[in-house]
Amino acid sequence: MKLSRTRAYFSNKRRGGMILFLVAAIGGSSFVIANQYAGDRMIDFKIAKANADGFKAFLLARAGMQGGLGALKKVPEEVLYQSGIAFNPPPIPMAGGTIYYRISAEDGKFNINDLIKAYDNLPNLKVQEMITKLFEQLGIPRERIFPIIDWIDDNSEEMGGGAEVYYYSNLKPPRKIKNAQMYSLSELTALKGWNRKLVYESLKNPEKEKNNSKDFLSEEEKLLVTDADYVLSNNITAYLPFKDTGDDRININAAPYHVLMSISEFMTRQAVMRILKYKLEKGGYIKEINDLKNFAEFQIKTTSMGGTPASTSNTGAANNNQPPPPSANTGQNQQALTLFDEIAGQGTAVSTGRVKTKGEIYKVVGVGTVGNATRRVSCIFDLTNDQILFYSED
Repeated sequence: MKLSRTRAYFSNKRRGGMILFLVAAIGGSSFVIANQYAGDRMIDFKIAKANADGFKAFLLARAGMQGGLGALKKVPEEVLYQSGIAFNPPPIPMAGGTIYYRISAEDGKFNINDLIKAYDNLPNLKVQEMITKLFEQLGIPRERIFPIIDWIDDNSEEMGGGAEVYYYSNLKPPRKIKNAQMYSLSELTALKGWNRKLVYESLKNPEKEKNNSKDFLSEEEKLLVTDADYVLSNNITAYLPFKDTGDDRININAAPYHVLMSISEFMTRQAVMRILKYKLEKGGYIKEINDLKNFAEFQIKTTSMGGTPASTSNTGAANNNQPPPPSANTGQNQQALTLFDEIAGQGTAVSTGRVKTKGEIYKVVGVGTVGNATRRVSCIFDLTNDQILFYSED
């Protein structure tokens, strides 16, 4: 009887231990499962919050872009340049985030689509000359212009060191040539001989700069040419003009140093610095191109229009096969061209002008930030025709 009670005691004790073990195991498993569930839900929450912040940031970026477009439409261009605030305003706190926006004039750059004339698909020799000079200034081999021309024109004939369908179809993986104008400058990185570094990073040559001392430059001159001028994307652009309203003239109010240096074979550093300094003197905006006419830097002779010397009645000289005496009118029918005549296209039939002062094409970038989320919205806007020519979201 006593033995039976002992066995029952130990049996009950064992059963109790097992129950405690099961309870502990179940509790531990429940804790692990609950902890994992909470972790998963926390990840879901963070993803949902990031998505919400990203969407809010996108809305703020869109608002920034719309704000920039509103400023372009309502504020006189002269005020935009002279104030500086509208082009690069301070950050705007809003809705738990921040809005940034920036306006820049795209027609102060060379539009590489202008290398081919849209109306007849033939090379635009004037633009080709200017962009070639820009490449030489930035240390880019002049042959790099030919792949751009071949990419845009609709024929299959390689120009210079260019590339047509044969080259791109044999790449691995193969690539289709566009044979049409570019929608944006980023397309340039897909062309033969081109990459993002060449387009978007500084091309400043430190060795060359060592030989160009700035000791004799004024502080003002040092500020007029900055490191940003050596980035190719700050000197060229790519967009499709609205219908047939394309204009390959350069807006001197927005043009950087190297673009101004490239608008004519006869352009000098002194003339470029005169433009940049005069713009500062006028508060950041040159209203009329004629303002440059009387500056000595723009009176240098470039070429002339041939004239026919006046005829002479000296028949005796003619009968003796002697050259006639110089006419008093010789040279008076010739019209000397100055640098100003060439770039402004005034007083001559051999130039249609290379510069303007009124901006028409602008790039507007809006950036929104909420927490760690940042979104960017940009467009290229034709102010004259009130048309968005290109739109992108990042």
